[in-house]
Amino acid sequence: MNDIIVIERIRNGDVDAFAQLVRKYHKNLLAFIYRLMRDPHLSEDIGQEVFLEVYKSLPRFDPEMGAPFSAWLYISARNRCVSELRKRGRSESVPLEDYHMITDAADSAEEALINHEGRQVLADSLEQLPEPFRTTMFRSLQGASLNEIASQGGISMATVKSRLFRARERLKLLMKEYVGGVCHE
Repeated sequence: MNDIIVIERIRNGDVDAFAQLVRKYHKNLLAFIYRLMRDPHLSEDIGQEVFLEVYKSLPRFDPEMGAPFSAWLYISARNRCVSELRKRGRSESVPLEDYHMITDAADSAEEALINHEGRQVLADSLEQLPEPFRTTMFRSLQGASLNEIASQGGISMATVKSRLFRARERLKLLMKEYVGGVCHE
């Protein structure tokens, strides 16, 4: 059943409908969390917390914004994991290749291929970014705050913001080159 239909049922008072979403995403979500945390017991705990938080937040989920429910769920899980890692004083990153987990489970084979190709273009483009923009962008993608990037790099916040802006602009150009767009620098 379509996630949006299930969410509407939940919003209309059918609390048992949430079990359908849990069944649909539970296994993949726990695998995603485990890749970040490397602890099966903690992964299970965080998974339960994420599902509970998402359930409580469903009134704020807006499918009109264009993001599928699965992306919202995985972003919530990632944010919860980053918070837990910070609390524990560990800094781990999400490998770029693991972002494939954030897809809509209902994607067709064609959509999945297009999504995979898009991620590959992003990864290839990131590799082509010159330093120090690449490092700054990677740190940002890993969940580091602007303050953390600045202090660890021994640079000002303004420099971090400037590097991120320039890295994003360069990424746009690089990605256009990959997909056949015309770019001018």
